[in-house]
Amino acid sequence: IHSLKDEITSEKLFGVKLWITAGPREKFSADEFSALKKFLEDGGAILVMLKEGGESRNGTNINFLLEEYGII
Repeated sequence: IHSLKDEITSEKLFGVKLWITAGPREKFSADEFSALKKFLEDGGAILVMLKEGGESRNGTNINFLLEEYGII
């Protein structure tokens, strides 16, 4: 288990099987979305947890990623 508060990159996701985000409070960059998409395409899994109000209440943009995979 590792905690990551820096930018998400493919290098930081190397060797990871499951990426978890609990209540993200910042917007993800295009580069971070690219790294997460590559992670998923390479067989990785993600778990996204949001509280009531979803991304709009939390000031994040995680739905852009989730919508591409039919989630939301």
